[in-house]
Amino acid sequence: MTLEQKLLRLQEIKKLLEEKKVSLSESMPLLEEVEKLKGEIEEELKKMENKLVSLQAKEVDTTQL
Repeated sequence: MTLEQKLLRLQEIKKLLEEKKVSLSESMPLLEEVEKLKGEIEEELKKMENKLVSLQAKEVDTTQL
């Protein structure tokens, strides 16, 4: 699942919960899914951030030559 798909899924779950389209017992697995997706998204964003920092550092190195 891509980052965009994960974010869309979070939006879907949020809408279901806000509109009270699920029962309390049905909401528990959804909340567990939210926690899982949240962790995966945070991990992906951290990797992207690290990659950007690395690329910026390389750019600084090449401009100093």
